[in-house]
Amino acid sequence: MLNGVRVIRVDPIDGRLNRLLHWWLRQPGGWRTTATLFRDEELWQFSRPSGIGMLLPLARLEADVVTSVNWYFGSSYWACLPRHLRRAPRVAFPVLHIAREWADNPLYPKMLRACDAALVCTDAERDFLQARGGRSIAVAGAGVEPSRFESRDGARIRACYGIGSHPVVGFVGRQDTAKGVATLIDAMPTVWQRMPDAMLLLAGQRAHREANVQTKLDALAPADRARVVLVDDFSDEDGPSIMDACDVLALPSAEESFGMVMIEAWMCGKPVIGADIASTRCIIEPGVDGLTTKPYDSADLAERILELLADPEKRAMFGERGRAKVMSRYTWEHVTNVWEATLRTAAGRYPT
Repeated sequence: MLNGVRVIRVDPIDGRLNRLLHWWLRQPGGWRTTATLFRDEELWQFSRPSGIGMLLPLARLEADVVTSVNWYFGSSYWACLPRHLRRAPRVAFPVLHIAREWADNPLYPKMLRACDAALVCTDAERDFLQARGGRSIAVAGAGVEPSRFESRDGARIRACYGIGSHPVVGFVGRQDTAKGVATLIDAMPTVWQRMPDAMLLLAGQRAHREANVQTKLDALAPADRARVVLVDDFSDEDGPSIMDACDVLALPSAEESFGMVMIEAWMCGKPVIGADIASTRCIIEPGVDGLTTKPYDSADLAERILELLADPEKRAMFGERGRAKVMSRYTWEHVTNVWEATLRTAAGRYPT
């Protein structure tokens, strides 16, 4: 029981089947034979973590509605059974990164047809699902808890890492190429040419720093490397303070479903820069509460960063407008209200 909610953890009863499948794929000719019998998308549903172990608990569970979250994993397939095999209505929450190739999985339309409704993060994702047969789609977004940001202390982070009063460009999240970190590192020498006192703060899990990103950091000239601050493996409690320590948050990610760190930065009154992709255009209004940049274009990103660092009034205005947007659309209270209304409507379609 967590906060009064019963949680059922599913045992991997299909472990033997998975071991057999992966053993076979390692044998000479295993992949070739399997590819003859199955298409790639049909194997995806058996990928780890497998959802076969959910079938029996779902059949026994007296649920009013079942929702499957995050369709990147093949386990989501087993929560979207055909209508004649299920005992409760289904609501999809696929969290599709629509700019990525995996979002076009040919099994998704079949799964959407088996769902009575869907919850999505952005209008762009809604349109993407509608084109693939989704129905009764509600845009919920994702949210923050405002009270979490009341005790933020950016000055403490600046003091801890010796940043002082330097202008800070921040990135928080998984440090890989698709997230735009490599592009951000490539952009900074141009920024430093015109604003040599600026610093780059990269915060995230050390284990999630891509080798390519580490290579780019190691290749920086010593003087430039000294202007990069790494905040590794920070606690959840430090998240708001890290945002507060930045003057600009740059998330030039080309793969987002919903850029959570952007709304967290807005809660700290900070301006944001995001990549010009469909999902991010649903969150940032360029020139009003942030800026967008061409994906993987370090020169364009450098210009956007310099524009904001050179204009304190614009930064403050964007941050204030962004915070107002979060408070009106992206608090957990608002998001869960959309969830509840969608789940109640779906549950009411098949009264007991």
